[in-house]
Amino acid sequence: MEYEARQAVYLPVEDYLQLELYLGETRPGVKVETVAAELLRRWLASETGRHSLRVNGPALRGFQWKTLFLPEGTMLRTTYGETAEFAKVSGDRIVSDDGATMTPSLFANRHGKGRNAWRFIWLRFPGYDRWIRADDCRAREAGVRLKQSHGMADQSKTVRNAHAAQSISVRDSREKGESDLTFGAEC
Repeated sequence: MEYEARQAVYLPVEDYLQLELYLGETRPGVKVETVAAELLRRWLASETGRHSLRVNGPALRGFQWKTLFLPEGTMLRTTYGETAEFAKVSGDRIVSDDGATMTPSLFANRHGKGRNAWRFIWLRFPGYDRWIRADDCRAREAGVRLKQSHGMADQSKTVRNAHAAQSISVRDSREKGESDLTFGAEC
């Protein structure tokens, strides 16, 4: 066994005891220090991703899954009975834990057939703590695009209506014998 340098970290006694009792009931033999170190590693990885996202902006590379873009660093998870498998978007590909490059469908159906990847894959985007089902993510994205298209349609109607009003105004002014120069000065 290799030597690992350690540093003391002080926790409130009540929190330490609660964690120790919980581990004793659910994971006998697992030490509080081991769990605390793992939680710290996960938190640090998540915070590092968030910081990178704030500093560098969104990823330029990633995997395009139909209408959903998965930026580089996105984690994918699927389960088969009691077993969970993970993959990660690396560059422009999805790479499983064993190094195989695959599509979302291949990932969802590695140990079975006929599984809809949208329903069986969960995603965790870089800088986020929570997993979201791919189908729910796709629905949200579609809702955002729909709102944006309605906004563009509303803007287009406003521009068309403004243009129509200008045309009517020009026609009325010509019928009254007013010059076009007057109208041009108003624009």
